[in-house]
Parts: sequence; C-alpha cells; structure tokens
Amino acid sequence: MTIESAPRRDPRFLWLFLGKVILLMATIVAVYALYAYLHAYRLDWLGWFYVKLQPLTSSLYGLVETYFPDDVKYKIRGAITDDLGQRSLFLLFLTASVELALYSLFKLLKFVLVGSRR
Repeated sequence: MTIESAPRRDPRFLWLFLGKVILLMATIVAVYALYAYLHAYRLDWLGWFYVKLQPLTSSLYGLVETYFPDDVKYKIRGAITDDLGQRSLFLLFLTASVELALYSLFKLLKFVLVGSRR
C-alpha cells in the first residue's frame, strides 16, 4: 500500500472537539451572565433557590458525617459552609441546565440547517 492509496481520514474528531470547546465557552459565559444577573437584580430568586436546596445540602452533609473518617469530616466542614454548599449546588444545576439547553439548541440548528439538505 502506497501513501497515495491510503484512505484519507475524516477530520470528524477535530470538529467534534472544537464543538465541545465552543459549547464549554458558551456555557461558561451564559452561566456567568445568569448568575451575575440573579445576584445583581434578583437576589430574592437566589434566596428561594438556596432555600429549596437546603434539604439536599443537609443530606449531603449527613452523608459526609456518616461515611467519611473524622479527619475528612473536619476538612469538609471547614471548607464548605452552608451558604457555599447551596451556592455550589445551585451553580452545578445552573451549569448543567444551561449546557443541556445550549447542546439541544446546537443539535436543533444542525438538524435544521444540515439535516434538511439531505
């Protein structure tokens, strides 16, 4: 087999990787903007979300208290306060929902623009 007759590789991985990088950047910008908006103009909404996340935060602390060794418990309690725990969970849920929405939008646009040509 010569070099000329070797099958040419599709640059699909590169396009998929580039798409994931763009999705990651768009997610970061969107989450930052949403959180800044909520913090600046809708602090009562953030409080509502934090109150709704309180039972989940308490359950996670209970999990740490029950199943982790004492030296780890101390480090986790020192690193995560109640407010930071709820804020972290809120940001995780916000990031996941924004990424899912953007991914779905990108897939819909791809289907409409590329899929309709076939």
